[in-house]
Amino acid sequence: MRTLLLICITFISISCFGQEVVSQDSLTTIDQLSFMKGTWKGEGWIYVNRVKKQFTQTETITPKVDNTLLMIDGLGYDKEEKSKVIHNAFGVISYSKEKQAMTMISFSSTGGKMENQMKLIGDKKIEWSFKNEQGGTIRFREDFSEEGVWLEKGEYSADGKNWFPFFEMRLEKQAE
Repeated sequence: MRTLLLICITFISISCFGQEVVSQDSLTTIDQLSFMKGTWKGEGWIYVNRVKKQFTQTETITPKVDNTLLMIDGLGYDKEEKSKVIHNAFGVISYSKEKQAMTMISFSSTGGKMENQMKLIGDKKIEWSFKNEQGGTIRFREDFSEEGVWLEKGEYSADGKNWFPFFEMRLEKQAE
């Protein structure tokens, strides 16, 4: 009976003080993404017009505005045509009070401007997705769980059940 009373008092206290219970997958502060900070370099592949292209990639992630947001600058080059840019993107990750979620506003030469919600799917693992013009879903999963390694996979699904890979990269954190 005492345990039940204690549980009731706890829930009443939370309600009275307006505190929000945050689930495990919620990203609410930039500090939760501190593992992303730094300069990363590596390689990957992507399907461009149904042709698999190999690329080299550099991503620089920098905290800005008193560590309230992360700025991401990515540039990738075709491995065969070394001067040909295959990926050029810029993004800003910050917490949106309006959406009560961590969001990323990104700009790329292929996708234009997008705003996506990010979620934590494991220890140092994040996911974000969006609908494309054909109504399918494009999702990216980023894994930073191995020290100094960034693994990212991009997948496409027309139905939300069957996923097909179209992008993958492996980057290593550079010494500062």
